[in-house]
Amino acid sequence: MSSYAIRFINARVGYDESIIKDITLTIPRPGLTTILGPNGSGKTTLLRSLIKYAKVFGGYVFIDGKDVRNIEISDLPKYVSYSPAEINSQMLLTVRDVILSTRKGVNWVTEDDALSILRYLGIQGLMKRKFDELSTGQKRLVLIARSLVSGAPLMLIDEPTSNLDLGNKYRIIRVLRGIVDERGAAVVVASHDIDVALASDWVVAVRNGELVAVGSPYDVIRDDVLSELYGVKARVVDIDGHKFAYVIND
Repeated sequence: MSSYAIRFINARVGYDESIIKDITLTIPRPGLTTILGPNGSGKTTLLRSLIKYAKVFGGYVFIDGKDVRNIEISDLPKYVSYSPAEINSQMLLTVRDVILSTRKGVNWVTEDDALSILRYLGIQGLMKRKFDELSTGQKRLVLIARSLVSGAPLMLIDEPTSNLDLGNKYRIIRVLRGIVDERGAAVVVASHDIDVALASDWVVAVRNGELVAVGSPYDVIRDDVLSELYGVKARVVDIDGHKFAYVIND
């Protein structure tokens, strides 16, 4: 296994044309990494390039030392799992069936696998519930469970705290931190949520398909970086060792 989870070298990725512009970046393992930026910045495109949904137009994209272009789609579940931002609320399956429909390497997830991972996340009581009847926070946890049960060494999660209330947001953040700290996983999330970034080990700030800053949360979550990212006057304060960000009204 490589010492890094992901590496981009002069990578240009996108769909019909390049959105990400000559990015060179290494994401370590284990750890929780947040790709932080506003809507349309290229966060999701970076994640999708790792599952071959976005095209590599130039440069290189590596997962665990392997060029993603040389990995067959059928083999991707061995390397990476992906949880999209969009939740299919019309999914008429039970939570049990959602988990059992997941591949674990070359095999299907078993009943024991499903129950074990739901217990780990504290949501075993949802096992027989219909997915479309769950709250948004519960759905997010089920989708994280589906990614986690796959056993892939790299988890990609797009906007995990989107449309969640404060309590559910911090529950998701605690779950992601626990997956990294207790299981030694590499988890990469795309988010515009500064609180997610502050809970991370590593932050990659992007805007308009280009890197703005890379480093620890305390290196990246600064007045100047946030102001450049979001196009507002931002202020970051430290209270008892915890950072908070807010917008300054003109």
